[in-house]
Amino acid sequence: MKKIIYGLLAAVALTSCSNYGKKVNIEGTKGEVYFKGDGVTEADSKKLGEYLKNVIHYFSDDKALTVQLMKAKDEGYDIRFVVDEKKLNASPEALQFFEQIGPAMSIDLYDNKAVNVFLTDTHLKDFKSIPFDKEVIKKLQEEMKPTVTEDAPADTTGNANQ
Repeated sequence: MKKIIYGLLAAVALTSCSNYGKKVNIEGTKGEVYFKGDGVTEADSKKLGEYLKNVIHYFSDDKALTVQLMKAKDEGYDIRFVVDEKKLNASPEALQFFEQIGPAMSIDLYDNKAVNVFLTDTHLKDFKSIPFDKEVIKKLQEEMKPTVTEDAPADTTGNANQ
């Protein structure tokens, strides 16, 4: 009887330590996206993984990387990236990448909903948070707007310029 109880306790302890959610492996890469909680599906996870693979080029076939997707309390999303804190601190460009990826995902994937980015250790314990900032979204959207110059007038006919 004691062996059964100890076995159950060990199983529960192991399960609780690694309950990162359900995992989706991103085809053609070593990337994996865990999804957890109400309102997040396997399809959401795959969509995020494909974006990280094809648009951001975060996932590749040469390095195993882990991301976790969850719904945020404020209708948006919380996305956790497992990163090496020492390497991150040694590279200002890496931190800047993570500061920009949240707003980019908000625009590209989530219809301008909040995307909070968290940087975590290998156990998905947060060590840095990058909360959603509406002002960054506005700035990115302004930068993405096409500009019309006097040299190239806008085509209002719907036809391509010849």
